[in-house]
Amino acid sequence: MFENQIMTPDLAEICGIHAGDGYLRNDGKRRELDISGGVDEKEYYDNHVVPLFERVFNIKITPRFFPHRNTYGFVIRDRNILESIHSLGFPYGKKTLTVGVPVQILQSNDLCIIYRFIRGVFDTDGSLSFKKRGGSGYKASYLKRHTYPLIQLGICSRNLWRGVCMLLRRTGFPFSVSYQKPKGNNSPKYQVELRGDANTINWISNIGFKNSIKFNRFLIWKKFGFMPPELSLEEQKDILSGKSDPNKFYGDSISNKEDITPPLVRRRLILMKDIESFIPKN
Repeated sequence: MFENQIMTPDLAEICGIHAGDGYLRNDGKRRELDISGGVDEKEYYDNHVVPLFERVFNIKITPRFFPHRNTYGFVIRDRNILESIHSLGFPYGKKTLTVGVPVQILQSNDLCIIYRFIRGVFDTDGSLSFKKRGGSGYKASYLKRHTYPLIQLGICSRNLWRGVCMLLRRTGFPFSVSYQKPKGNNSPKYQVELRGDANTINWISNIGFKNSIKFNRFLIWKKFGFMPPELSLEEQKDILSGKSDPNKFYGDSISNKEDITPPLVRRRLILMKDIESFIPKN
């Protein structure tokens, strides 16, 4: 049914999600595709991941909690779907150190396919965080809050790391890489970082986040000019709905007259909003 399948943006995103959160099991007793993430990602799974898999593979999925490992997701046991995922180059069994980017995506000239794979990987294994700015070139008010955005991906597979870097080079996004040597029994870790305001705004415009925990961080930064660290999904929602003030997560107070958002960032966000107003919704 899925032999010689054509790579599509939807399938590319599924590949990215599987590279991050998936496990293809074939141990002689069970043959299944297991896709699951943290329990705090339930909204992401219910609203995006499950409908995406249902749409691509024409199946009905019932997500659930897995208490023994404290995750939320689903299991697929359809043989055709398992063989389809495996045929794309994903191994059975442990893939943490060996998983890579499917050849069809690496060789694709379709930016939509590249963007969607990258989004799947970063939605599951990546992060969006904000740091306090440093140095003497900023006003004092800019240094009081976490205003500087950083998109990161830290993975143990050198193959996946190299593949993601190859794809990012083709998109034109500036990024940096680093390597953490293994300590004790830990595996080495390969990192990709995209820093700064312009990078983050371009990311949201072209790739985006479907994982609400990560996208909400951007929305709070966009609205207030800063994003307190380590907030739960409920705390994020309270801030965005106006029930909570993000300043309460800091020990100091800021006057309403102090503008936390640097002027250049504010202009870029306004430009982003202006451009979006001309883009057809469908």
